[in-house]
Amino acid sequence: MNLKSNPSKSVFLALIFASIIWGATGPVMKLTLETIPIFSLGFIRFGIAALILLPFVYKKLSIKKEDWPLLVLSALFGVTFNIAFFFWGLTMTSGLNSGIIVASTPILTLIFAAVFLGEKISKNMILGCIVGIIGIAIIIGKDILKNGVTLSPYGDLLILAAVVVFIIYEMISKNLFKRYSPVTITFYSFAIGSITFLPTAFYEYSINPNWINNLSLPSYLGIASGIFLSSLAAYILWQWGLSKSSESRAGFFFYLDPVSSTIASVILLSEKITWPFILGSIFIFLGLFIAEHRYPYSRTAPIKNSLNNILRSAII
Repeated sequence: MNLKSNPSKSVFLALIFASIIWGATGPVMKLTLETIPIFSLGFIRFGIAALILLPFVYKKLSIKKEDWPLLVLSALFGVTFNIAFFFWGLTMTSGLNSGIIVASTPILTLIFAAVFLGEKISKNMILGCIVGIIGIAIIIGKDILKNGVTLSPYGDLLILAAVVVFIIYEMISKNLFKRYSPVTITFYSFAIGSITFLPTAFYEYSINPNWINNLSLPSYLGIASGIFLSSLAAYILWQWGLSKSSESRAGFFFYLDPVSSTIASVILLSEKITWPFILGSIFIFLGLFIAEHRYPYSRTAPIKNSLNNILRSAII
């Protein structure tokens, strides 16, 4: 069986959990960026995450000389450019606008996968894409009708740039997965990314050294969330899932972002879950079902075994 044409439940779970975590990252990081400068947060988040990963990969750090340029490019697009654009964009635009733009990821992924990777796009995937867009429109539309959309051209363009470079990162990473484990690629992405953030982090400190003294409990929680959830858990799950699936299929799971983003907003900003949110969520999951011909995971298979398979395969 070709796993990429018929991914297992473990692959679906990995992509689902990664997308849910990243969806909640927007509201969390937006709050954290109120007290921590952009590049300083990037350096702390990925530097510590790389150190945590090191004991698990120190025996598998060997990289062939010819693969280093591709590895560095992967890190630059997946961490340096993606996070810099995303964090910077969050400080200049609303969470609503960023959610709308990130929701375009599956469409852009389909285009990139078809044009650059030669992946075949089925009618079901196109239909699932349209149904998912309807779900997102329902969730976001209620806020647009109520509050309108405040245009922030620079911030919006930066969020869009973050989406584009992440898709490029996915395409680069797929070539590396043929020779190295997802955890090894993730470690190097974090390590190289944190090093690239270091000069600008020093510059931010030279301008405003007092930000360290102004850290609060929410700031520390935001840092911890960025390290253990957004970086370690989400990147490893996504890398592993992407290594076992086509890029166009993986892109569909970004439709889950608005769902977890709304839930995070409920917890952090005391917003209420509404009927449009529930209806939109149904459309989003329906879009996934149509695109894949089945539910994201089998009801009869124990989720615990799937998670064990993900962790075991990601580290090997």
